[in-house]
Amino acid sequence: MTVAQPPSQFGQVDLTDDDVVTGFHEVSRVPYWVNCGIYVLSEEALARFPEKGDHETTAFPELAAEGKLRAFRHTGLWLTVNTPKELRRADQYVAEHREWLA
Repeated sequence: MTVAQPPSQFGQVDLTDDDVVTGFHEVSRVPYWVNCGIYVLSEEALARFPEKGDHETTAFPELAAEGKLRAFRHTGLWLTVNTPKELRRADQYVAEHREWLA
């Protein structure tokens, strides 16, 4: 399973203990690893996938509980396309980096 720390889509608001806003700053990356949706799986792992339903709530937790699921930490560019804004950004990036299509 490939995992990454994508750019945060939110800025951070700094607060005091009594809720006074003291500043703002951009968070470059989320501080946790997320599933990229890119997998290299054995036949045994694939056999556990449900006919219907979500493998992330069935097969993956089972494999993880058995110590049979490993991660590859991807630290390079990861272009997500979950929103129209992300799709536009990815399209622009690919247009500016034609070597990706070679």
